[in-house]
Amino acid sequence: MNTHDSSAGPSPSLSELPLDELVRYAESLGLDLPADIAHGEALTAVRARQELLLELDRDALLDVVIWLRVPVQQSAGREQLARIITRQHPAHFDGLSDRGLHALARLRGVTLRDGEPRTELERRTRKADGWWARVRRTQRSVLGSLVARLVTASERDDDYQFLPEDGLSARTIKRDIEQSGLVGGVAKRLRGAADDYVREKLDEIERRIDRKLDEIDRRLGEWRDREMSHRLRILKITLLVTILVAVLSLLYDYFRGAS
Repeated sequence: MNTHDSSAGPSPSLSELPLDELVRYAESLGLDLPADIAHGEALTAVRARQELLLELDRDALLDVVIWLRVPVQQSAGREQLARIITRQHPAHFDGLSDRGLHALARLRGVTLRDGEPRTELERRTRKADGWWARVRRTQRSVLGSLVARLVTASERDDDYQFLPEDGLSARTIKRDIEQSGLVGGVAKRLRGAADDYVREKLDEIERRIDRKLDEIDRRLGEWRDREMSHRLRILKITLLVTILVAVLSLLYDYFRGAS
């Protein structure tokens, strides 16, 4: 779990943090504070976000992350999940559970209303993301559609896996570009493709090494056979020379005794 999630409330030393450290901690909670914010306002915003995270259902936050197709550890804490969610700007909420939509809406500062239709909550949640965010999201959606048509004809959605180690993300490249921009969306695909390329090259290198080792073993076997054959040949020659010398010695002794 996240270290900050283990605390029951705001840290006693939170008010003692310098403004820059307080802003960095706010970013870790998924808050985007203005650059000219005062220390007191930043402290209030951080404490409000801490209280909100304590109220939110972790499983609801996990629903949003899984729906966004962002790899994360299954044991991730509320702060990490909130940070991931606030960095994404989905344009549509199809497939997101109701509790996930409620959590996403509250992270965007939307107040929930009893008996409110889902479509209305989606509209208010989308509106709470800001006008410029909606414009950028529309541009990315159009751009993502064009790139998706160029890259692939059809893509299928696989079951979500926590921190997948193999293959590309199951999310479509259109959705990647729509939520992360052209560079970010394509970069995700390139990272996955690069992982596959590196894995393929490592397998190829391993196969080459295996072939070289087999060749070395074969050559060593041939060298051992030649060395053994050479030594046997030397032994045969030595034995023949020894026998020849012995025969000559016997003949010499025989003829010398006969004379």
